[in-house]
Amino acid sequence: MPTTTVPVKPETLARLRSYKVGGATYDDVLNELMDDRPPVGFIREHLRRLKEEEFSDWKDVRKRLRL
Repeated sequence: MPTTTVPVKPETLARLRSYKVGGATYDDVLNELMDDRPPVGFIREHLRRLKEEEFSDWKDVRKRLRL
């Protein structure tokens, strides 16, 4: 089976490792996590936020986060 590399921060890898049990692969873990949060719910929440939450200009966000 072909694989790919997904760059993550060391802290993220440590968190991901905590989900690995027994002989589970990272692919197994990620698929299980994504199955628990299907894209439909994610997209629905994103659209709700776009509709209901106050819009922030990108320049303001960068300034607030000191980027």
